Amino acid sequence: EGFEAILVLGAIVAFLIKTGNRARLRDIWWGAGVGVAASAILAVLLSTILKHVPAGQDTIEGVTMLVAVVVLFSVSYWLLSKVEAAKWQKFIRDKVNAALSHGGIFALAFVAFLAVFREGAETALFYQALFTRGGDITVPVSLGLVSGSATLAVIFTLFWRFGLRIPLRPFFAVTSGLLYYMALVFAGSGIKELQEANVVPRTMIPGFPHVDLIGLYPTVETLIAQGVLIVLLLFALWTHFTPSPGDESGVDEAVPPEVAARLAELQATATRLQDRVATLEKEIESETKPR
Repeated sequence: EGFEAILVLGAIVAFLIKTGNRARLRDIWWGAGVGVAASAILAVLLSTILKHVPAGQDTIEGVTMLVAVVVLFSVSYWLLSKVEAAKWQKFIRDKVNAALSHGGIFALAFVAFLAVFREGAETALFYQALFTRGGDITVPVSLGLVSGSATLAVIFTLFWRFGLRIPLRPFFAVTSGLLYYMALVFAGSGIKELQEANVVPRTMIPGFPHVDLIGLYPTVETLIAQGVLIVLLLFALWTHFTPSPGDESGVDEAVPPEVAARLAELQATATRLQDRVATLEKEIESETKPR
């Protein structure tokens, strides 16, 4: 999630620099900073609120995991829709152009805030779902959180100082697959926790395998939940990778942001030159008319 936020911010910053809007970079950093702070506050609130919810531990764990399933799958679906570089470029171009056209000092900052806070909120929910499992998982998860944060700091430095380039298609494909895997695991584990809390019935399947690594349990209810995710994944793959008859517009979307911005400037210049030529022609006509 942090990598995605850095990627979005990096694309926005690159677009602003290439279109001559370097002065607006301060708005991006303000928005990103507020997004990080808001994400930290949300993480504390989640932890505090869930400790005081009048429900059993198994129920809290189950509900938290199922909410995480919805969030993880929705993000996985969104990433899948941006696998093609042209779609990613169009997404960034539309977001930044919309913010620039409004002209307000908070427009770009709000775009950066949403980019960071959305990923931060997902991360807070994701870690809450892990920490609620208790037991010996706290130490390794904490180590993962610290090492992940350190890795993000290195990646951000490589992006900002050295202009690191990431191949978008493999990155989005792998990240989407990882998030989908976590959603699949949480779906099975979440239903299992609710079964242990007697919130969801338990229909056993004798002889069916039990694999914690993928959240696979020998009950009809857990398999139905995971089956729904598999159907949704197949639908997502079909909708995103089946060409539609009206996809001829893809050529226009493949134009890089800097080229599109330069073309817009050239068109504006051409229009001004045409107006100037028309004005000069009228002046020449008025001077050459016999008096």
